[in-house]
Amino acid sequence: LGDKDLIVCILGSTKFQGAESEELVKAMAAELSLAVGSRVKFVTGGMPGVQEVFAKHCGEGDRVWNLLPVGEESSFGVGTQMNAGANLEARRAIFGLLGDLYITVEGGPGVSEEVKAAHARGAAVVPVVRTGGASSGMFDFPAAALEKPKWASETQWSLLFDKEDVVDSATAVACLVKEFANAQKTPNIWELLDELIGLDRGSLTKLLGVVLTILVVVSLILIYREVSRERYDLALLHGGFLVLLFGLVGSVAFVLTETSRLEEENKRPIESPAFVKKTN
Repeated sequence: LGDKDLIVCILGSTKFQGAESEELVKAMAAELSLAVGSRVKFVTGGMPGVQEVFAKHCGEGDRVWNLLPVGEESSFGVGTQMNAGANLEARRAIFGLLGDLYITVEGGPGVSEEVKAAHARGAAVVPVVRTGGASSGMFDFPAAALEKPKWASETQWSLLFDKEDVVDSATAVACLVKEFANAQKTPNIWELLDELIGLDRGSLTKLLGVVLTILVVVSLILIYREVSRERYDLALLHGGFLVLLFGLVGSVAFVLTETSRLEEENKRPIESPAFVKKTN
């Protein structure tokens, strides 16, 4: 695991309680393996149930890491093994300090304890509430972890509660992880400018437009004045400045267009044909 990796930890029951929970975890693992880039790594505690099913259905397993106590071996047959902590209790404590984001499915008191530790230090939590158990608020699960965080969209968060469609909920989890990953990225130039000078992109664009228009008008007036005085060398100098201005206008327009296009691409919902194809 590298310093720049985004660590997503998987928590849940060691034995599935809900009729649809296993299917949901399989779909969620498949969705996540496709939705997020190689910078995102998934960590389990090497336990049966939710963690084992997730590990075995998350792509080829090359981004799955299994954390076990020292001296223990994973039986998953997939993922990279890590060992830390003298016993299960110590391993759980380390697990609660490891992740940037924790996904929970079902779960009991142990899951609640690990989420409490993670949430208390500021880690993000995505509880699949529809699966019940700790993920629905039982076993003293932190209530604040059930509330929608600022980086999450209302639509995707609501699907964590919705029991209608397994694939929709699985896709929502993948979308939320992607939204969280995007929120951790370095702010773009517009966000930095907004923070520094308090102007959003629309206001800044209008201001630049006014300034550039004034400069163009002034350049045209100067060119006309020098031509009327037959000082063509100075007219050419002002003309060169005008050409540079037009180049600047074109560059600004290109940057605005490309920025808007990239942001629209990031906002598109994640399509999820992969899991559906496997089940048909």
